[in-house]
Amino acid sequence: MTQFLLPPLMLYAACGLALSLAVHILSFFGIQVGGKNLFFGLHIGIFPLWIPVVLISQRMIGSSSRKDFWKVALAGCPPWMKYMTYGFFIYAFINFAIFFILTMVHPPAKGGAEPSVEVLHGFSGHWMAFYSAGLAILTTAYYRGLSNLQPRCRYGHEIGWNDKFCPKCGTAIDSVLERH
Repeated sequence: MTQFLLPPLMLYAACGLALSLAVHILSFFGIQVGGKNLFFGLHIGIFPLWIPVVLISQRMIGSSSRKDFWKVALAGCPPWMKYMTYGFFIYAFINFAIFFILTMVHPPAKGGAEPSVEVLHGFSGHWMAFYSAGLAILTTAYYRGLSNLQPRCRYGHEIGWNDKFCPKCGTAIDSVLERH
C-alpha cells in the first residue's frame, strides 16, 4: 500500500462515520433512513476499511505488547480524534447494553423488509466506533508516513514501542512515543 491510498481510505472512513452518526441521531427521533441498503452498506462497509487498517496496525505495533495497541495506534492522530474514538467506543458499549436490554423486553418484529429504528440505533453505535477508529488509525499512518510506522533506534534498527534498548545494537532508546 502506498501513501497516496491513505487519503481516499480516510475519506471512506469519514463518510462511514458521518452516515453512522446521522443514522444514530435520526433514530433518536424515530426516523428510519436508508432502509436495508444503507443498513447493510454501513454494516458490511466496515470490512473493506478494516483490511488495510489491520495491516497498517500490525506494522505499527511490530514486536510491541498488544496491551499498548491503542496508545501506539493513536499516537500520531490529533488529540481530538483520539478522544472522539475513545468516546465512541465507550458509547458503543453503553448503547449496546441498553439495546440488548430493550430488545429482551420488547423484541423487534422479525421478517420486516426494513430494519427497525431500534435496530438502526443499536447497530449504529458500533458503526460509529469502528469507522472512527479506522479514521484515527489511518490518520496516524498518514501523518507518520507508511515507511515510519515502526520505530527505529538512532542507527536505523527496528525497535518495539516500549523498548528501553535496541535489541540489535544495545543503544539506549528515548521515549519513542514522544518522537512521533
